[in-house]
Amino acid sequence: MKLLVIWVPASILLVALLAYMSTTSSTNDCRSLVTVIDNQDKSEVDKHDIQEGKNDLPSTTTWKPCTFDVCFNLEKCPLTDPFAAYVYDDLLVSSSNENPFSPQLLVDVLKETGSYTSDPAKACVFFGILWNTESARENVGHLETQIHSLAQWGEYGENHVLVELSTDQSPASSMLEGVSTGKAIIARSVVSPAKPFRTGFDILLPPLRTADADSMDLLSPLLPVSRETFIHFHGEYSPPQHPGPGAITPNHIRSLQQLLQGKEGVDIQLQCQQPTTGKTEGAREGQWMLCGDQKSRLKLCSKSMFSLVPSPGGPNAGTGVGIYTRLIESLMCGSIPIVIGVGVLPFDGVIDWSRAALIVPSGRYSDIPYILRSVCSGDIQNFRLKGRHLWHTYFSSPLKVVQVAVAIVRSRTLHPPPPAHDFGGKQLLYLPAPNHKQITSPFFTNNFTAYSSSFWNDIPGPLFSYPSSPFNPGLHFSRLNEVAIAHNESQSVDGRAAIESTFKENLLVNEQFTVVIMTYKRNEVLMEGLAILKGIPSLNKVVIVWNNEEDPSVDLKWPDIGIPIVVVRGKGNSLNNKFLPYKEIETEAVLELDDDVLIAPEEIEFGFRQVYVHVVVTG
Repeated sequence: MKLLVIWVPASILLVALLAYMSTTSSTNDCRSLVTVIDNQDKSEVDKHDIQEGKNDLPSTTTWKPCTFDVCFNLEKCPLTDPFAAYVYDDLLVSSSNENPFSPQLLVDVLKETGSYTSDPAKACVFFGILWNTESARENVGHLETQIHSLAQWGEYGENHVLVELSTDQSPASSMLEGVSTGKAIIARSVVSPAKPFRTGFDILLPPLRTADADSMDLLSPLLPVSRETFIHFHGEYSPPQHPGPGAITPNHIRSLQQLLQGKEGVDIQLQCQQPTTGKTEGAREGQWMLCGDQKSRLKLCSKSMFSLVPSPGGPNAGTGVGIYTRLIESLMCGSIPIVIGVGVLPFDGVIDWSRAALIVPSGRYSDIPYILRSVCSGDIQNFRLKGRHLWHTYFSSPLKVVQVAVAIVRSRTLHPPPPAHDFGGKQLLYLPAPNHKQITSPFFTNNFTAYSSSFWNDIPGPLFSYPSSPFNPGLHFSRLNEVAIAHNESQSVDGRAAIESTFKENLLVNEQFTVVIMTYKRNEVLMEGLAILKGIPSLNKVVIVWNNEEDPSVDLKWPDIGIPIVVVRGKGNSLNNKFLPYKEIETEAVLELDDDVLIAPEEIEFGFRQVYVHVVVTG
């Protein structure tokens, strides 16, 4: 696959987008969006009057700590071999009355990335699937026996990943509580003191979306910045006998509501007026339950600028489905989540949640109005854009959730992500140019250096590796002194200028670009445009995207431009065909033209030289 690079730097496009978004709001002043809050004295609410339990958490000695270095055997995953995973055929726990997640989805994900093996002897990792539902719990009694009886389990379950999947309708506790899971990695949506999350080893999954969330129509527009409601929370609390340290209880929410009392745009309700999701599904004490169904919740939060996501209470509450459902739905509707005291969030360790949510310690809950005072319209736009990117990349479907879980395990073994697929359009015609020297761009230059914070949190995302990217840092001219020293050259101003000129020319000698032209029933115009491209020194080839229903006529006279011409057919008659990563493209730089656009060849060559030096050299 080749990344199409249009000759407008990405940074310019991003600045233009944000500038446009900024014009849609009345002002960028930080205070303009929080006028619903004034300088109310915090003394109106004495947060010390709220009683918090001091019970210690129960002992977790039965849950042996594991790290990846200690509990995962990397000898089974040599870097000289592809990353290979085996999936057990059947769900460890299932129910005949439901249609649970099928292991076949995980198999399909692994096959797409070339990581699936049906031979356990060749596997690096072994996946077992559980489905966390009320009816499935009837079969939990023999779960530990089932797990320990897995064919490749051995004594401690080394290199196993047990995936416990949940939805917003799932019970609030894990099926694996009280089950000995040895050295297996646990991927799940519920964390509890009885089965705590092991940072850097376990994987925290989001709850899978239910059927009514399949439509993209449920996503809210990200503009305008201001919304009808300033801050929003609907929930009902299942009180524990003894609230635990750091718990956000109704008393905390009421005190926050009192700080906001009399202000416009505050929508806080602590009792559900619609049927409550979670009451009948085994809600654990200390949990904040969800109100209504997903569609009604998204409708409410789409009107709100901020949404509260409070931590649960009680020593046995843990964190789970309800909290993470609130978080993901906030990303969907473009309402910035205010996460209060929740220690572990989905895909912890790879997602930088501070770029999409406001993370507030539980002891700072009463300061939230004053924290929001500093949030500018530009901040809100950035939070929403990053939240929407995270939702699309990580949470938009069960397929994405499974892909990311596999990617996390693969990254820990240091295996590079699989290469993204080229588009294999049907090649209709190839006109060679025997005397033309073609230079292919270097691709996949950072396979083992791909994993970084930006890799997980920025475009294009962590699921695949790409041949090249305009976001890769360039080779800056600040390193020219090092080049000069290496070549025993003078470091004077004249010497530096000479090196810089030579440096640029050497880069351009070894780099070319591809022209992609899409055409539809305008053969004469196409031939005229092709003729103009003759003699461009840095042109690698011309790829014609043929949108006509019929193939090119044998009587069509193609101009001899001294450059190879390839004619391919895209996916039907679509304007998007010109943006597909055709396998015929072998250069990093691509110039996309319509068939009726005529540009002088010297201007095209000059443009390529200027843009290439800017993007590749200066970054």
